[in-house]
Amino acid sequence: MPNDNAQKSEREKNCDLPLAYPYVPMQRFQDRYSDENALIRGTLFPELDLPFKNYVINSALPKTPQTEIMNIGFVGFELRLYLDTHPYDSKALEYYNQYRKILRDLKDKENESSERPGYNRWGTWVLGYYWLPRRSMI
Repeated sequence: MPNDNAQKSEREKNCDLPLAYPYVPMQRFQDRYSDENALIRGTLFPELDLPFKNYVINSALPKTPQTEIMNIGFVGFELRLYLDTHPYDSKALEYYNQYRKILRDLKDKENESSERPGYNRWGTWVLGYYWLPRRSMI
């Protein structure tokens, strides 16, 4: 049947191609953005900072206790994602534990300064969804 190839659809022809062998370089725990810059840039690691169409946002966030909690929480979350793929990196784990303690202290301080338990001074609920079991994000 010499005409078999001629009658194959384009999709069937592409199925005969060999598979690709992708390569992803391993990320290293080297340079890091500051806490404030990490939240603005969307990543803690400069090597992962790939702006869309070279559009870069450099505006600073206001200096409030809420943005400080957001900054520390974001850095902790990024470190947790890093530790998912690098569980034996002791330097990153130590850094993560420091940020976890800082975030816990900031949240406790914010809750103490509130008139209503569970709310911060801006009236925002900070203890999560009351119908779900309380879990820390980091």
